[in-house]
Amino acid sequence: MVAVQTIMSFHAVEVSFPLPYQPARWKYKPANFLAHFVGHEGPGSLHSYLKQKGWLTDLSSGPQNLAREFAMFKVTLHLTREGFCESLVASSLSEIRDNVLS
Repeated sequence: MVAVQTIMSFHAVEVSFPLPYQPARWKYKPANFLAHFVGHEGPGSLHSYLKQKGWLTDLSSGPQNLAREFAMFKVTLHLTREGFCESLVASSLSEIRDNVLS
């Protein structure tokens, strides 16, 4: 973990998971499908839950093709100070990693 002193109050958690190389799957875009569900803001979603708790200001997710034959799926959570201190955020990301991406 890296801590940086910023000019404004800013708390974020960014987690990346390795993915199979995505261009071979261009027709179906499974990583974009996953990004849609992880980033969904509707009732019952991770975004909605964390926002109601007052822990989240923004959530984004999506695939990244970083190099030939190497891709990652990134989830970025911009958090309130309280949300940054809560361990539920880390456990939510672990849940995604263990049950969705495995």
